[in-house]
Amino acid sequence: MLSISMSQTVILNGFQMGGIKIGFLLGSLSGAGAEKTILTLSRTLQNQGCITEIYILNQKVDYPVVSTDDIYFLSAKSEKDKHVELTSLVDISNKKKPFDLFITSRAEFYDDIPVANKRCSVHITPTAWINSRGFFGNIRKIKKVNKLKKKFSNKKLIALSQGIKSDLVQNLGVAEHLVDIIHNPFNISDIYHSAKADFDYDRPYIVYVSSMIPRKRHMDLLKAFSNIQNGEVDLILVGKGPLEEELRQFAKELGISSRVKFWGWDANPYRIISAASLSVLVSEAEGMPRVLIESLLLNIPVVSTDCPSGPNEVLTDDLEQYLVKVGDIHALTKTIDSALEFFPNIKDRFNQRFSHSEIAKQYIELAKNNTSIA
Repeated sequence: MLSISMSQTVILNGFQMGGIKIGFLLGSLSGAGAEKTILTLSRTLQNQGCITEIYILNQKVDYPVVSTDDIYFLSAKSEKDKHVELTSLVDISNKKKPFDLFITSRAEFYDDIPVANKRCSVHITPTAWINSRGFFGNIRKIKKVNKLKKKFSNKKLIALSQGIKSDLVQNLGVAEHLVDIIHNPFNISDIYHSAKADFDYDRPYIVYVSSMIPRKRHMDLLKAFSNIQNGEVDLILVGKGPLEEELRQFAKELGISSRVKFWGWDANPYRIISAASLSVLVSEAEGMPRVLIESLLLNIPVVSTDCPSGPNEVLTDDLEQYLVKVGDIHALTKTIDSALEFFPNIKDRFNQRFSHSEIAKQYIELAKNNTSIA
């Protein structure tokens, strides 16, 4: 585990004086999709001759960090001090060699970044996460939407999917020309290599890689799994979260606990995905879900909820039949049964579209032009 604080002012790989310089700000390096995206993108940009620096607000690290990662951990304890430290640190680095582009996933820090060409990366569909049920739910939704409008107002944004952009423009009033769509990058050769690691499991299984939190709707999957026709297949849940004990108890109540394996978080889920009979996503809200694309890149059949947003931009044409409405347990059960029986050929179908090298080129264009690429 890497441990670098702001007070140490260390850059792992040193400053290279040539090449485009791109910075990133993240909340942490926890085992989530946004963090994986930025690490993959940063390393790809370095391989294409760019200088990259990553600034981290909280010292939580799940993903392995390598010596070529230029990373600062901000050491301040309060949010106010972190705003000050970020401004100071970026300003110091910017004076040594100006940033050509700076990306943050935290909109509240956008104005603190002393870089002219900057973007806020939006990894989720903002209004899809708002509960609007009931009278008071509608009131809360109005307040939250207004807060989101203020949050993203007058900022240049990067949306990971068309669904995110549509939400920003149609529901939050963001000017269309301020939003670029750039998909998640995937280092496909690394995924293939990681997938070859040993994984010893002696029964066929369905896999769900996801944090155990409410919006991932694990209970829907457990209900559907308890009703599928194939009684010889297990379910492996890869991930951790506050709902784990509740989910374990629910599996017992459904009488399927012997077939449901709680694997925990795994730094290399690809070896588990690559040996699965089926990979599922049952979330109620996403941005552009990495695990869905990673499964398809590994030629593994998938079933996904048609949540906002991302899945219906990936599962198109003959794959559209494997999308199900969020919360429709009967449809989820039937579609899992169907996918276990037959799934269309998907080999190499998504490689070009989500290649990390192709995605990196789009960020380089933003850095070069300081204008929208839309």
